[in-house]
Amino acid sequence: MAKAYKAKWIIPSDGNVYENCALIVDEGKVQEIIKQENLDETQYSHVRDFKNSVITPGFVNLHNHLQYSELKSENSNLKVKFKKFYTAIKKYYFLTGINKKSFIYKLANLLTEYFCMTREEKIVSFKKGIELSLLNGTTAVAQLSKESKYFDVLNEMPLKTYLFFELFSDSVDSSKSEFRSIKKKIEKLKMQKSENTFVGVAPHSVCCVHKRLFKILVKYCKKNNILMTIRLGESKEELDWLTHGFSDVDLLNEFTNHKKFEPAEKGLSPAQYLEKLGVLSKQLIVSYGNYLSAIDLEILSNNKVSLAYCPRISDNLHNKKLNLNTVMEYFQNRFGFGTNSLAFNSDISLLNELKYANNGELDTLEAIKYLTIIPAKILRLNNIIGSLEVDKDADFNVFELNENEDYNAILNKEKPNHVYIKANRVVKEGKLNI
Repeated sequence: MAKAYKAKWIIPSDGNVYENCALIVDEGKVQEIIKQENLDETQYSHVRDFKNSVITPGFVNLHNHLQYSELKSENSNLKVKFKKFYTAIKKYYFLTGINKKSFIYKLANLLTEYFCMTREEKIVSFKKGIELSLLNGTTAVAQLSKESKYFDVLNEMPLKTYLFFELFSDSVDSSKSEFRSIKKKIEKLKMQKSENTFVGVAPHSVCCVHKRLFKILVKYCKKNNILMTIRLGESKEELDWLTHGFSDVDLLNEFTNHKKFEPAEKGLSPAQYLEKLGVLSKQLIVSYGNYLSAIDLEILSNNKVSLAYCPRISDNLHNKKLNLNTVMEYFQNRFGFGTNSLAFNSDISLLNELKYANNGELDTLEAIKYLTIIPAKILRLNNIIGSLEVDKDADFNVFELNENEDYNAILNKEKPNHVYIKANRVVKEGKLNI
């Protein structure tokens, strides 16, 4: 029998707001939204009345590194001690002289800490990221990682995941090798993935990926209808590399065992560079965009590229971000929010990301769309999630309201009180229930 969930307000992300209604679910799928006065409770196996609350679809996070949720290694065995010593010496050798407050140095520190963790510690850190995501109402994530070790964890978890494999290359040969490796990995995982897991590719950035790999990936993604995501216009160092053919990025590449290489063509802006390589298309999601010019943004817009907007980490790492008005101008209905990770962010709450950037540009209904149905469309998952419409998965959040509050108050909330995935409650009264 079906289940019914009653609330003062239901915002299904279809442009409407329903007052004093009930969400009807059967076998984990949304059936309809009906007025409470028309609800015959005897016809349902379960009726839950959330009273003065708001029900929204589950949130979709467009840029995550969940593996960096708990960066610490308490293991003191000889192997770990050696890794720590070796990495410290290596970092000193390659990065001496770089400003310790710079983006490059901070990223090197992150990679150092992560490299020194054991496999078991990395899995624990990754699971912590999943748990925090669920607690914050995120029921679908775009996860970026070079490693496939997290695949089995994701397969066992209820949330939807678009797993983007990060790629790096510094030459024609390494490009071919990297592609052969990722192609084999994707083909294997496609056979093993659950219905909640999807696979894409993530060339890291223009200054960490050789032109040969870009060209190979464009053909592969087009042929296999695979999404691609890339960090673009993120840092001043990226612009310097594109302009001059060198920057502090080269030192970071060497630190991570990649050789120095130059742009395919110097003097181009980030978007112009990708356009020359034929990378831009509606299958591409760019992240950050902090240093993109109006010309760059116009190029991306004309090519129907989408944006993973990460305002807090952009300010935290670069003291620079795109403002929301600009994002709305060039990426209307083609952007969603991302939180990156706890390594450089205070939390992984999409609501907090929204509050940080939104100064009245988005009203409540628009804001909910940019947390739900629009990023779901970007990930091409809107046939199953993103809105509370017939036959979609019943992934939804419940926000309890104070007396005299209406649905607009959810934009001031920290997190939902309850989270459901396929009508199974995974967060109950602010605590995990899995």
